[in-house]
Amino acid sequence: MKKLVLLFFLLISSFMLTQNLKEYRTLIQLGKDSEKSSIQLIEKSTSAYNSTKEPIFLGFIAVGDFFMAKHAFNPIKKISYFSHGKKMLESAVERDPMNLEIRLMRLIAQENIPRILGYHQHIEEDRNFVHRNYKKTTDSDLKTFIVEYLKL
Repeated sequence: MKKLVLLFFLLISSFMLTQNLKEYRTLIQLGKDSEKSSIQLIEKSTSAYNSTKEPIFLGFIAVGDFFMAKHAFNPIKKISYFSHGKKMLESAVERDPMNLEIRLMRLIAQENIPRILGYHQHIEEDRNFVHRNYKKTTDSDLKTFIVEYLKL
């Protein structure tokens, strides 16, 4: 009976996290072109991370920082946002290396950040990881995005 209750709790919490992630994914789509949405992504992700300590939220903070680097005019601010984002994303991967979405975030970031910044070491590793593991996810939105992004 205890195992059944635990399984039920894990399934419910997994479903709730997936539903909750949709809001963050929407902010990512908006943040690409909106400083306001990028700020909102960082604030919401920071709050979520502080309360849950889930590494996925470090990934969302990182993406928000990368977008803020894009939106910033001041070169020092750009570098500051980039450096913080890189630190958050690497921390997320280190804390949860098997998380498909975090590895996808790093792949997309490294493929889109100018190579002169020197943040492109894990492209092949992450691309292979995502390609090998996307079929295992139960998150249909994530799976669809991966198929479209990798052109599978």
